[in-house]
Amino acid sequence: MFELSLGTDERVVPLGEVVHLWQRSLIDDEPCGCGEPFSQCSFWTEVGAKAFGGWDRVDAERVLTLRHRIDRTVRTPQLAARVGGPAWHTDVREYASYYSRIYRAAVEVSGSSVVVDSSKQASLPYVLRYADGLDVRVLHCVRDSRAVAYSWTKQVARPDATTPASRYMTRYPPAVLAMKWLQHNLVIDGLRLGRLPTMLLRYEDWADDPVAAYRSTLAFAGLEPRANDHVDHDWVDLPTTHTCSGNPMRFTTGRVGIRRDESWKSSLPRRSRALVTALTAPLLATYGYRRAPR
Repeated sequence: MFELSLGTDERVVPLGEVVHLWQRSLIDDEPCGCGEPFSQCSFWTEVGAKAFGGWDRVDAERVLTLRHRIDRTVRTPQLAARVGGPAWHTDVREYASYYSRIYRAAVEVSGSSVVVDSSKQASLPYVLRYADGLDVRVLHCVRDSRAVAYSWTKQVARPDATTPASRYMTRYPPAVLAMKWLQHNLVIDGLRLGRLPTMLLRYEDWADDPVAAYRSTLAFAGLEPRANDHVDHDWVDLPTTHTCSGNPMRFTTGRVGIRRDESWKSSLPRRSRALVTALTAPLLATYGYRRAPR
């Protein structure tokens, strides 16, 4: 929801999780956030035309092959150190160029100056450093690991799915999710070593004060905060957006209340909570979370 709230500022265009565009949008033709199938969305049609001369000029299978080989957390040390042969560097630059061309085209089509890509692939910022002329800034969104673990145990339908196999969002056991939470956050924390601008935003802090989070994020993006009647201290008026993929919330428009969701405290089994706490304790403390909340 926070990404969508940023889209209430005309200077910001949220694109959703662009890392999934190659499969879900180009191949599966899943709906855009506006409700139209990706192939029929006027915004994305124009973006494709400006970026590539049309989406039919993009070999989605080729991009997916590059993604599965390059855009992986296990590759982040190599990407950060910029080591590898000429063929590797050529492929990384090619893969990064697909994103940079989309971002630039989205800015041109929307008239905005900042693009928000909410992809949850922690290695992607490392890839984007290979793209020429991009001003990449990373908003590191963090939530209590136990809340995240509980969230991913629930069965959540994907209203944008076009195949039976993609009908529901992926689910993970708490222990597996705890390790993914650790890996993801450590990789993002590692970006600071490469001096890539990074800002930490906790879910709980955003839920407690959406206006402050909204303003500080705009400032981090290099935008002067403006008065905005669409974001208040406990609600946001969500506009229609052209997000190519992401949480089912992206189809929601209109006024939505904002409050902390802490159902995990009563719904996550005690054993699972203890296990996730033990596995993620060092980073929980680093991000200011209590080790054993009541």
